[in-house]
Amino acid sequence: MKRHGIERQMVAVTVIPILILALLLEGYFTYARFADRDRALLGRARLIVRQLALTAEYPVFSGNQSLLQQQVDLAFKQRDIRSISVMDANSKYLAGAGDISNINEFEFLEKLSSRDSDLVVFHEDNNAIWLYQSIVATQIKLDDMGGGNAGNLPNKLLGSVFVEIGKDRLNSEKFEMLSFNLFILFLVLMVTVLIAMRMSRRIIFPVMEMGKGVRRIGDGHLDTQITGSKIQELDALASGINEMARQLQHDRNTLQQRIDDATQELRRKKEEAERANFDKSRFLAAASHDLRQPMHALGLFIGELHSRLDTQEQHKIANKVEESVEALSSLLDSLLDISKLDAGIVIPQIQSVDIDAMTKRLAQDFVTVAQRKNITLRFHSISAMVMSDPVLLERILLNLLSNAIRYTPQNGTVLLACRLRSDNVRIEIRDNGIGIPPEEQQNVFHEFVQLENSARDRSKGIGLGLAIVDRLSRLLHHPLTLRSAPGQGSTFSITVPRVFGIDDLLAEPQAPVAALYKHDRLENLRVLVVDDDTLVRFSTAGILESWGCHVSVAENLQDVMEKYGDACFDLVICDYRLPDGDGLMFVELIKEQCEIQPAFILVSGDTAPEILQAAKQCGVHLIYKPVRPAKLRSLMLFLLRKAGESV
Repeated sequence: MKRHGIERQMVAVTVIPILILALLLEGYFTYARFADRDRALLGRARLIVRQLALTAEYPVFSGNQSLLQQQVDLAFKQRDIRSISVMDANSKYLAGAGDISNINEFEFLEKLSSRDSDLVVFHEDNNAIWLYQSIVATQIKLDDMGGGNAGNLPNKLLGSVFVEIGKDRLNSEKFEMLSFNLFILFLVLMVTVLIAMRMSRRIIFPVMEMGKGVRRIGDGHLDTQITGSKIQELDALASGINEMARQLQHDRNTLQQRIDDATQELRRKKEEAERANFDKSRFLAAASHDLRQPMHALGLFIGELHSRLDTQEQHKIANKVEESVEALSSLLDSLLDISKLDAGIVIPQIQSVDIDAMTKRLAQDFVTVAQRKNITLRFHSISAMVMSDPVLLERILLNLLSNAIRYTPQNGTVLLACRLRSDNVRIEIRDNGIGIPPEEQQNVFHEFVQLENSARDRSKGIGLGLAIVDRLSRLLHHPLTLRSAPGQGSTFSITVPRVFGIDDLLAEPQAPVAALYKHDRLENLRVLVVDDDTLVRFSTAGILESWGCHVSVAENLQDVMEKYGDACFDLVICDYRLPDGDGLMFVELIKEQCEIQPAFILVSGDTAPEILQAAKQCGVHLIYKPVRPAKLRSLMLFLLRKAGESV
């Protein structure tokens, strides 16, 4: 987010409230002035029309068109009048002035002129006002003596007057008024900004000087002193900063002495650690050579010994010796691997790896081992390339498979499965063995930790396999996860980045979403969507139609009854809150009117527990907004399958 200085912020704090207030007042008074001008123009127009209708009564009654035209010409001289048209009771043109073609364009002109109507503003826009006034002959019934008004007869319609009043002058006055008001507003704002900037600079300049001083102190110039200010608060702040600089100078001198002493001590300990690490590396090099040589010879001797033994007891003893040698070799290899990983001398060789070929190799290696324990070993591979070190990745999978077979009881099952996950391949090793308690799931990756081998039975390993797996996964940057529970087996997962090549893209084309649902069970499904929100209504209908459904929509219960009173649907998706009720009322209505009940899904954005309880009582499924398409589709299939089973 962009940061602004004190000056801009102070100007903004000063100007924004004034600007808002000025705009509100300007808008209000401008609107009031405009409204007054509009009312004045309309009032003057009404007066002109009434006056013209009264003066035109006699000429129209007597048929004196010459006098009528004179009165029209006299009225046309009034300001802002564009056209005048006088017609008789049969809408026949009698007299007029100006361009009267615009009046004839209105479709309801005949309706107005054919009735005894008072003054009517029958059309108005930004350019003109069109007014209508009927011309009537006032008839007075006299009594027999001729001495009074015994009662008024109905007024007789003689004709009508149409007048067009232009708004050009009014619009021009409005524009001038608005321009002047905006100019005044601009001047006020400019003066306000100048005053605010002048006032803010009295604070900004001392603060900037303090900022420069603080930066110098931060750069290590602790002898920096800041001059005071005429503003009392800023002067106190400058004094505090100067005192802080003096204290920091003293503390730095003391700390520097301590750092020098600690550096000497650390240098001495570092030299000791380097000597110890050198000795360790030399020992490992010697152990790797000196121990492997006799171990190799011992293995050869045992093989030769087997060929010279005669009795079963002798072979049994030789087998035990061979097992001890194998255990010792495995321990030596694991210790050396752990040491190399901790020393950081193992450098991964990252390249493309065929995960399918690696899986097949592991299957060949472990089938015999699994058969010895009567364990079912299953493999689910995929044709994909991943980026990893083939040797180290295979070592991870080998250790995980070994552990899974080792801790799975007889007649158990071990599965190695590869699955696509976006741009990665997830490799899982599952077993239905003893499982790992949650509190121990971090400890199993430590050295020599074996949960079910307190007696240190060598047939169950030495407790370094998962430690090596953990170090290798971190070295390769392949996330390692564990899901397990006591008695329910364990699942170790490692995620490896996938390599996308031309062959991969051709082998696995990405179909559009609409194609995935083609030829599915939702085709030709009759669905009714009821929701008062237009966007929700049409978005739901759109996704349903993409699945092949025939969708009908309604915005409330009354709309449903008017449009689809006798229609039958396979599924109803209804919002809980509707303008004229709720979705549960619609459920009851369907139960009363439909012999074959459709599947019903109630959608709500309200998570109150009362709604869920009410939905359960009515036996409908309630889902909360926002609803994912996959979840909606799954629920629809479930309800339709359930409805099909009940038939």
